[in-house]
Amino acid sequence: MSWHKKKRKKIIWHIFPPFLIITFISLTAVTWYATTFFKDFSLKNTERELIIQGELIKRDILARYGDNVNDLCREIGSLTHKRITVILPSGEVIGDSVSEISAMENHRHRYEIAQAFEFGKGVAVRHSETLDKNMMYAALRVVPQAHGPYPAILDYPLIEMPWVLRVSVSIESIENEIRHIQKNMGIALLIALLAAAGASLIAARRITRPIELMKVGARQFAEGNLKARLIIPDSSELFQLGITMNQMAAALGEKIKTIENRSMELEAIHSSMKEGVIAIDLDENIITANHAAAMIFNHPPSMIRGKNVIEIARFYELQEFIKKALADPEPLEDDIVIRKSEDYIYNVTSTALCNTKEERLGTLIIFHDITRIRHLEKMHRDFAANVSHELKTPLTSIKGFVETLVELMENGASPSEIKFLTIIEKNVNRLISLIDDLLALSRLELEDGADALLEAHCLATVVESAVETCSPLMERDGIDIVMECNLETKALVEPVLMEQALVNLIENAIKYSKSGDDIRVICKEEQGRVVIEVQDFGVGIPEVHLSKIFHRFYRVDKARSRDMGGTGLGLAIVKHIVKYHQGSITVSSVPGEGSTFKIILPSIDISQNGNEGHPPRRRSNRVIQINSVQINRS
Repeated sequence: MSWHKKKRKKIIWHIFPPFLIITFISLTAVTWYATTFFKDFSLKNTERELIIQGELIKRDILARYGDNVNDLCREIGSLTHKRITVILPSGEVIGDSVSEISAMENHRHRYEIAQAFEFGKGVAVRHSETLDKNMMYAALRVVPQAHGPYPAILDYPLIEMPWVLRVSVSIESIENEIRHIQKNMGIALLIALLAAAGASLIAARRITRPIELMKVGARQFAEGNLKARLIIPDSSELFQLGITMNQMAAALGEKIKTIENRSMELEAIHSSMKEGVIAIDLDENIITANHAAAMIFNHPPSMIRGKNVIEIARFYELQEFIKKALADPEPLEDDIVIRKSEDYIYNVTSTALCNTKEERLGTLIIFHDITRIRHLEKMHRDFAANVSHELKTPLTSIKGFVETLVELMENGASPSEIKFLTIIEKNVNRLISLIDDLLALSRLELEDGADALLEAHCLATVVESAVETCSPLMERDGIDIVMECNLETKALVEPVLMEQALVNLIENAIKYSKSGDDIRVICKEEQGRVVIEVQDFGVGIPEVHLSKIFHRFYRVDKARSRDMGGTGLGLAIVKHIVKYHQGSITVSSVPGEGSTFKIILPSIDISQNGNEGHPPRRRSNRVIQINSVQINRS
């Protein structure tokens, strides 16, 4: 990983340099501020001294009327150790204590001179080309009295005009003092930096040393030695960290031990399972497989792990099932035939495989070998069909002879003889009905509606035919049937089979309804599917029986059912008819309020109804209601 390759510095080098830099910047700032302040303070004092001396010199020059100005400047300059200069408004220098005035240039545009003529006072610091030194100049404007004489100057007449007295002094002494201070402070700065570096290095080492020791212990944790323990430092923060990491190592060791035990248990269970278990990721690669699953594909488990399903399972049905399972997070189930030396039938179920964040990782496939069960079921169905077929012929003969005897003995037989023959005929008819139902059930179990070419039929017609078949029972028990069905509601059905299923449901509803009750048969489209509901308002079914009523020969009330007749196969036949049509059936019931059976069939497109290329017709809102009174067909 890129982060692993990146060169990283130790903690000491994260602490020491910043600490040193901060110390250096702080001391440098203090030194700069101190020297700057001292320089400004010295210059301000020098400026004040020059102005005061200028005021005194100005008075002295004005008081000594008649003396030569240049000589006065030299005299005063020698006494005060200052450079004294007198400048006329024209800029001409008429007196200077240092230089020859004849050699001096015009001073009218010097900064301090211009400031003095304009504002009365001017101060400047600059390098003097004449003296080759840094000088401070303080210039004062002198305004003579209105009638006072101007000092006598050779070759100049008496004039009454302002002039400027400039006093200057070298500031080299100040600069030398500043440099000396800076040198001393630089030495102090260096010493302070060295002391700070030593102190910060010691402090950093005291911080990082315990961390280095803890790092060694943490590395042992990372290498799997969870029995190792960290050295506990003295500092409060690191003390708590060390205690916490030791507790974490202990807890982690316990959890890993628990996980290892569970892993071994799961591995043992996984290996000993007779059912094949295989986990597949979203790319159809095999994550893991147990021994039973590997035997299905004739490969050892170690060989198939990491391989793609297509490489290992070269069975089209299984590959299609896996694709569906990966695409659908809901559990799936199907029977798949795997052809090897013999044909093996597996009931295959899928479950979504997710991580702790509920993110889909793949799917888990479980194989149940039901080959023997399916063979036994086939033998059972064949036996039931063969026995039923063989029994039907003699029972038909018995029924015929019983009917003949009844007709022959009708006039000369005693009531007891007629009664016995009637009982025989009733039970023969019951056996024939049972055999017919068993044969029908066997045929339904052997056939698969998925392979049948079902056509679209109007359900209203199928329901009406079923209601008409049950009309004698309706009239006998005084029960009305209301049919609510859209004329354009169609489904892919086998009309005879679907009519038989509806007849069984309606007869069942009639048996458990009271005289005067209504039975509703409703056809509708719901959530993209076709739904047929048969609803009665009779005695209802207790909840404990709802999951079993579609089993063969199961009766909720055995005595009541036996009195009413019936074989106990009616609802089982309904279930298989619905399954034949790739549909499902559900039941809901409240005791004392009635029951509702709901057949759910796949919906069809308009194009399947023979209207290819044409827009669907507008659905009719017409509702047909049929009851026992309205049906009187010959």
